Amino acid sequence: MRRIPAHQRPHYSPVDRMAILQLRAAYGWSYEQTADTFLITPATIASWTRRVDEQGPDALLQLPEPVNRFPDVVRYAVQQLKVLCPSMGKVKIAQTLCRAGLHLGATTVGRILKESPAPKPKAAAKSGRVVTAKRPNHVFHIDLTAVPTGSGFWTTWFPFALPQSWPHAWWVALVIDHVSRRIIDVGVFKDHPSCREICTFLGRAIRRAGATPKYIICDKHGIFDCDAFRKWVHGKGIKPQRYGAVGKHGSIAMVERAIRTMTSEFSRRIVVSKRAKISEQSLCSL
Repeated sequence: MRRIPAHQRPHYSPVDRMAILQLRAAYGWSYEQTADTFLITPATIASWTRRVDEQGPDALLQLPEPVNRFPDVVRYAVQQLKVLCPSMGKVKIAQTLCRAGLHLGATTVGRILKESPAPKPKAAAKSGRVVTAKRPNHVFHIDLTAVPTGSGFWTTWFPFALPQSWPHAWWVALVIDHVSRRIIDVGVFKDHPSCREICTFLGRAIRRAGATPKYIICDKHGIFDCDAFRKWVHGKGIKPQRYGAVGKHGSIAMVERAIRTMTSEFSRRIVVSKRAKISEQSLCSL
């Protein structure tokens, strides 16, 4: 770097220039010592020192943030005093704030008053997609889960190590009412249920509840996100199914919590038998 002429060397940024002058002041370096340390000329250091008081975005020396900048709450207080008491000048506002323990100069108050007030944050517009349950049997939640039997989800030999189905697991479907938190019906399947089986199970749940819901909330699984399920929902006079938001906690939290309770309090403490009739009766009696 020393072999490159001084005017051809890379230039320091305004923030770096201020940092160099701060180091010079902290260590008491002369112009020559500072210039030799950072490979610049003493005349450059002298020029920076003379221009240290410049302000604005075009200043030769800049700090990342002004050291005398007041927080936004102070600016808000000054602007509100002027709005509520228009007859107060900048000197009177500075004196009033001084009695309250906030020391501001009259010029600082004048500069704040010239600034445009910060815009008020706009209220978030309602998307109209939020479903609110107003009464029992108004909103139903549905979800699926796999409950292992005594042998667990897997075996050590292929191809039985892959599928989660009988005799290694049951597939359980839950339908819950949003307002009453009541489990309306439980469906048990030996294999992953199809859309036809889910529609049949939902029809049975509606008959058991004695009312047809206005909304059905589910996750965006292939069983629910298909034309056959949409046609069945439309035929029952139910609004188009609503999906839980991906990555959003709480969108289908109610049914997820019920499933967690079932798997922790029931299937992990009571070994589900591999006998089909006994296991199905036990799961349906939840």
